[in-house]
Amino acid sequence: MDRYKTDKLKEYIEQSEILIINKDLHIRLSKDLLKKYDAGIYSEGIKHIVSCINKIKKLQIKYPANAKPVFYVYIVPNENFRELLNYPSHIKTKGGGRPVTSYDLDSFNEAYGISSNLLENQTKPNIMQEVNTIHELAHLVHSMFFNKDRLISEGFAEALPLYTMDYESIWKEHQQMLKALPEEKILSAQQLIEITSNNNFNIGAVIPNKSCSFAYSYISSYLFVRGCLEVIASKFNINKVEATQKFLEIVKQSNSYNQWLIYDIANAIGIPQEKLLNSKEIQINTISNL
Repeated sequence: MDRYKTDKLKEYIEQSEILIINKDLHIRLSKDLLKKYDAGIYSEGIKHIVSCINKIKKLQIKYPANAKPVFYVYIVPNENFRELLNYPSHIKTKGGGRPVTSYDLDSFNEAYGISSNLLENQTKPNIMQEVNTIHELAHLVHSMFFNKDRLISEGFAEALPLYTMDYESIWKEHQQMLKALPEEKILSAQQLIEITSNNNFNIGAVIPNKSCSFAYSYISSYLFVRGCLEVIASKFNINKVEATQKFLEIVKQSNSYNQWLIYDIANAIGIPQEKLLNSKEIQINTISNL
């Protein structure tokens, strides 16, 4: 029997200070880290997050129960960010960020947890950093609709900036990487489900030490979700944002997981169930359409 463990992040948040940056972004951090904020050390990092939030807000996504959730960022100390954020041990880094449970009632179901050093003295972000930040915030968006099946969650988090916001068209390095990707490196939905169940989602990358956008499992998840979004847009004669909204609602309305969730998506978008689950056709077509 597993031993009971206290929620260290919850304890940290209960003792934290709150900063209301604007009506859309609130930040929680310790009294010690508040000194860094007061000294302006986080200024550029917060400015970058505000910019990404503004771009998401422009999409005007409609949330369940007509909710208008606030984006929360939980800044945690560098020395224990792994424990507080439950950060993956296999990723060798001195800092990191990921979606975490939110403890604020006016928040999305998740908050963006991030170690202090990732926000300190930040310079103007490049396109990879911008996509990565929107990716993390996209997890907060879909947390209002679903939090299941990693391929769907990570695929959506990639698709929101790259497809819905059209970053793919201007991020030439990523686009060229996809066009050169060997077919055998693309994983089907079934294969993604299997590696997730085996706790082996991180299976390598096209280019090491880049963002998750260059990792094989994330690429395959992105191509799958983007393919579904493109089918939705065509089938219902709607634009990218409307297709994104409909995809969120389709997944929310399903009570299923894993293969059965893929079947529900297949039924909703008019693709044979086994084809969507086991074939790579939708992913390959996505690359062909770039």
